Amino acid sequence: MKVGDLVRCLFQPRCGGYDSERKVLISMKHDIEGELGIIVEPRNDNWMLVMFPQLNGYTHPLSPGVLEVINESR
Repeated sequence: MKVGDLVRCLFQPRCGGYDSERKVLISMKHDIEGELGIIVEPRNDNWMLVMFPQLNGYTHPLSPGVLEVINESR
């Protein structure tokens, strides 16, 4: 998987992030399971930052194991 690939999310995360100042998990505001997204940044071998344009450009870090490649970019 690489930047620009169109992917489908196969997993619904329970949290949307971590607030390090308050030291609490932030609840997930979007349902992304089954949604199409675009890989915008490879964080490392274990995480990809995926943007979901239909959710006002919401981005979420996801493991490649929960992503299905729909169309590879060139």
